[in-house]
Amino acid sequence: MKFVRGRIWALRLLWALAGAVWIAILSLPALGMLLAVRGELSWQLGEHRAYRVWMLTEQKERGLGWEVRHAVSGGTEQVCLQTTVGFWLWRGQGKHNGSIYCECYWKRPDAQMEYLGECVAIEPG
Repeated sequence: MKFVRGRIWALRLLWALAGAVWIAILSLPALGMLLAVRGELSWQLGEHRAYRVWMLTEQKERGLGWEVRHAVSGGTEQVCLQTTVGFWLWRGQGKHNGSIYCECYWKRPDAQMEYLGECVAIEPG
């Protein structure tokens, strides 16, 4: 009896996972249309974590650009943000496929951030 319950639970979980994947696949055209209309999509997941995707519509280059920004170090008064930028081109050839850079900022009391300078970027992987 326990084996049958466990198998039914696993089967339901598998169907729920398949449904979630199917909904994700069906939402891709809607996201594509939204990206085409707005020109960019961005998500701010926290104070120092953000994602952005945008359309490249230059005369010689067409494609998508993406950016990931997150804090690599920080405290109450200073934060260092690392930004990774990449491109997926279907027309044209860029001189570089992406870059990683790191910048440090001082958090001022009036919620503004003052640029302090560069920091050492950490390669992913």
